[in-house]
Amino acid sequence: MTEVPEEVKKGREIVKEIERGSWPNFLKEAEKTRYPVDLYGASLYLKRDLFTTGGYVSVPGAPTGILMRVTSRPDIGESTNVVRVLLPSGNFITSDMMDKFCDFADKFGVGMVHALSTGQNVEIPGIPKDRIREFVTEFRDAGLEIGSTGDAFRNTTTCVGATLCEYANMDTMGMRDEFYDKFNDYAKYPTFPHKMKLKISGCPLDCARTTQKADIGVVGSWVGAPIVDNKMISSMPKEKVDAIVNSCPTLAISRENGGISIKGEDCIQCMKCLRNGEGAIKPGDKKTFLIYVGGKLRGKKGPLTSKLLMRVDTKEEVMEKLEKIVEAFTDHAARKERLGDLIFRIGMKGLLELLEMKLQALNVKDLRTNVFYPVSEEERQEIANDLAGRGK
Repeated sequence: MTEVPEEVKKGREIVKEIERGSWPNFLKEAEKTRYPVDLYGASLYLKRDLFTTGGYVSVPGAPTGILMRVTSRPDIGESTNVVRVLLPSGNFITSDMMDKFCDFADKFGVGMVHALSTGQNVEIPGIPKDRIREFVTEFRDAGLEIGSTGDAFRNTTTCVGATLCEYANMDTMGMRDEFYDKFNDYAKYPTFPHKMKLKISGCPLDCARTTQKADIGVVGSWVGAPIVDNKMISSMPKEKVDAIVNSCPTLAISRENGGISIKGEDCIQCMKCLRNGEGAIKPGDKKTFLIYVGGKLRGKKGPLTSKLLMRVDTKEEVMEKLEKIVEAFTDHAARKERLGDLIFRIGMKGLLELLEMKLQALNVKDLRTNVFYPVSEEERQEIANDLAGRGK
């Protein structure tokens, strides 16, 4: 009989202690599956993860979507693979789809489904390497598809958009579908210098976290001031209207004839008045799209927030600009350099030059407090002539 390692014994004690809680307990549920709980417990005892990322696995017809999970202690738990699933836009997973995920997890994995991850992924863990091809074949025969891993476009995440949200300025799910129609090869074949993440938010509230986690982010926006229903505003208590007026960080809102007015040129679309307005304030009629670049949570240069690249008016323009950004990234990024790292290295002006674009005011962060802006030689000469004329 094989002797149980000391770290496993100690780990089991820790696991039992955790299971004493009266709350819904993930370890009690994990023990109903074939998940290597002993490996987890030993990791807790040793205070280091015994599972590490071992890279990616590819099989014929599935060059991305399969992650290798390697254990440094094969005597406690075996190395296996995790298969990432391509989900419908908006994560509208049907009960039939979930039933199929569970069936595949029982047949090939450890009987567990990882849903949903922070990247809006569903993953099926614990699949042995020698069963990956069989899994992929049967998975596709069931009408399902493998997701993306590696140096490719990762799972494109979106908010639910107009399906559930009154603030949405665009069809987020429709745009995601169009993206996969146009850029499916970029998601299925790892040909980039490093991974790329596209995220789509229907409004500046940015529930898809485009400005935090997206190499390329698309946000539904509008031009000018929000639409105000002053009939509703006038029926609100004074304290509520005061809260709306005082919530504006740029003081763009003022009282007017029993209602309020908003200066469109001063509105930065922080959405505070819309959230406080209880339906009396809505996004403006003229819709546009904001394209952000360079966001990420980790990498060579650490976390970086994205920068506003441009404002465009149509979905067709969005797709055209996405292709240009991808080409610039593919041609000029170093190996294992994210788009944000490339911008950090060459500067926003350098990226604009690669895209054959001119620097705009919207590319400058905190413009209201930054007095420096580029001046061409022609403008410099005009300023000099104007000053010379004033001195006469």
